[in-house]
Amino acid sequence: MVLQLYLDWLSEPCRAVAILLLENNIEHQVHELSVIKGETHSDAYKQINPVGKVPALVDDGFNLSESHTIMRYLCVSRNFPDHYYPNDIKQRARVDSWLDWHHTNLRQGAIRLIKANIYGPIKNLSQVTIDESRKEGDNILKSSLSFMEETLSKNNYIAGGDQFSIADIALACEVAMLPVFGGSSEGYPNVQAWLKRLSTEIKTWDQANAKLNQYLASKKK
Repeated sequence: MVLQLYLDWLSEPCRAVAILLLENNIEHQVHELSVIKGETHSDAYKQINPVGKVPALVDDGFNLSESHTIMRYLCVSRNFPDHYYPNDIKQRARVDSWLDWHHTNLRQGAIRLIKANIYGPIKNLSQVTIDESRKEGDNILKSSLSFMEETLSKNNYIAGGDQFSIADIALACEVAMLPVFGGSSEGYPNVQAWLKRLSTEIKTWDQANAKLNQYLASKKK
């Protein structure tokens, strides 16, 4: 059965899953949804993912959500090359550690800026709420990017090793998205060099980020 992938191309976690599939030439059908239009909360989609979030994967009747879980599942079930999710238990633990760190640190900063700068005006949030969320987001991102900067001063890849892992893919998609909602990796040269390197080494990077790049280009006009 062909894998079914439900995503929004402007979602960082969605693009991370898509990159993993594209890089490994895994046949899949994409079902595109718009988070900002509320399409993930339809009754039909909640049959796929009751939480109403993307991405979601359907593998021969098996429904799965949460991007990091999907990526781990794909690596193991499809026997992807070892560098994505190493078989060595210690190397795998390092990758898992960064994946967990992502959703409790860098991702949290991004979410707060999204709330302030994207959803704030749309949902008519109070200026106090917007300002507080923006300040929290800026502080979390500063701390997160500083930690990544230090790590990448010693390693070419976020979890070590000599090739990128799914942790690199997940974090790179997040960092690449920062300009959309008022964040930036400027001032973190190791992070920027790492992102540039990954955008070259990941052969399908431009394909997966096409809509993001179109959006960023439209904002410059």
